[in-house]
Amino acid sequence: MLTLTLQMPEEVAAEYYQAADELNRQLGDPTPKLDAKALMIFALSRFEARDVSQQFDLALRVVTGRDDPPLNPAWK
Repeated sequence: MLTLTLQMPEEVAAEYYQAADELNRQLGDPTPKLDAKALMIFALSRFEARDVSQQFDLALRVVTGRDDPPLNPAWK
């Protein structure tokens, strides 16, 4: 098992906490309750290397406003 410590903006973390609260309400307050950390782990673990590379490539394009060929060779 690998343990990661991540820093994220409070606004991003708040979305996960809100999603966990909403899911718990929709599921009728399950036991144990879903928490934000479990949702973050699920979101990170559902991708393969190529998918992760594509997501970072897309994020970089959005931030930089670049429209040239893909920055990441793993995209191909």
